[in-house]
Amino acid sequence: MSPDRLRAVPGVPDSEAVGLPGSFGSPHFREAGPLSFPGAAEPLMLPASRAAHRTFIAFVIALDFAVAAAGISLATPLRYSWAEVTGSLQSLGGPALLFLSALTWLSLLSARGTYRPRTLVSTTDQLSRVLSAATLAWLGTHLFAIWFKLPIPFESRLVMGISFPVTLALFAASRLLLVRPLAALVHRRLASGPVLFIGDAERALESAREFESSDHRRRRVAHRALSDFSPGRAASVVREQEFGEVFVLPEPGQTAEALEVAFAALDAGADVTLMAPEFRLLKGKPNSDSLDQLPTLRLRRLDYGGPEAFFKRMIDVVGSGIGLVLLSPFLAVMALAVKLSSPGPVIFQQDRIGRGGAPFPMFKFRTMREGNDSRAYEAYSRVFIREGAAASIAADGSKIYKPTSDPRITRVGAILRKSCAGT
Repeated sequence: MSPDRLRAVPGVPDSEAVGLPGSFGSPHFREAGPLSFPGAAEPLMLPASRAAHRTFIAFVIALDFAVAAAGISLATPLRYSWAEVTGSLQSLGGPALLFLSALTWLSLLSARGTYRPRTLVSTTDQLSRVLSAATLAWLGTHLFAIWFKLPIPFESRLVMGISFPVTLALFAASRLLLVRPLAALVHRRLASGPVLFIGDAERALESAREFESSDHRRRRVAHRALSDFSPGRAASVVREQEFGEVFVLPEPGQTAEALEVAFAALDAGADVTLMAPEFRLLKGKPNSDSLDQLPTLRLRRLDYGGPEAFFKRMIDVVGSGIGLVLLSPFLAVMALAVKLSSPGPVIFQQDRIGRGGAPFPMFKFRTMREGNDSRAYEAYSRVFIREGAAASIAADGSKIYKPTSDPRITRVGAILRKSCAGT
């Protein structure tokens, strides 16, 4: 590894600085006015605005949609005449197949994280994620073709065999020649800004050296001890030094400090990765690109996301709709049981607080008697708030923090609550 690019961070204590001379100038930076790397480009490399990111993501989605549809369309004339292709497109199944196939590609690309800024500015990561989504997307296209019973182009093994590499080639070309350069402009700080490693142990410095030696973008790398940073100081250094990526490597006992520093760096506009050997902090296996095979946790800003929210909402709506249809006989039996158990409506409605503090109406099967007296429960709640007292003790000695014999609950309601079927 060339020592020229691994530097200590200016503007923080030099008690454990990495004093490596080189292209960054003196072994330690001087803090004079606004912090900046010597020779940093002007104006500052500010993080991409949300408007710019969303506009760019919309463009990438439209491009991917067109590429996925073109992958099949370009291979079809190898076997069929234009008149046959035109006739297939004029039927209902042809356009529906192209649309659903392209939508399948988009959903799988989104699931693989190809619309995240960190992936968009990378060449190898972007191509590997596209390739991992390609096989499933191609199989999904075949399933839609069987569903629509389209002879053109799916009766031709030549067309279907060629459509896969053609689609892959189109995606690789569009991503490398168009998406990657534009992403580097939109997310300039993430693409070419310096990288900061934060950690007290020697492994943090070793990880920084490993990253520097394998980084194809030849970004400047800095290392500082975690003990040198408060959340406010971390945000200030990240913002003023224009760090595009920050890696935090905490030691045992530094969990709280590491999380505070990591979220402060995230709020300052950096892409943040937590790396720790202790699984009580991070649940999961090391990623393929993890340094030192440490489990990693990447913090992501939701306002810099892709179409994940749209596809999640689509799956929620479609999945819940299918679930309601399949469970409708069972739900009808439950509704009848609730109605016969006691007077009152079958459905109970109540306003609840949801995401972002916004209220929403909640519906469930009624489990309590209509017009019940809640004074006993309110009295227990006041005692619980003051003393934290349990409502009762179970046979095994465990404490139960709600009344076990609530007279307001109907017999059917008790079954629904025990089985969680009424919510």
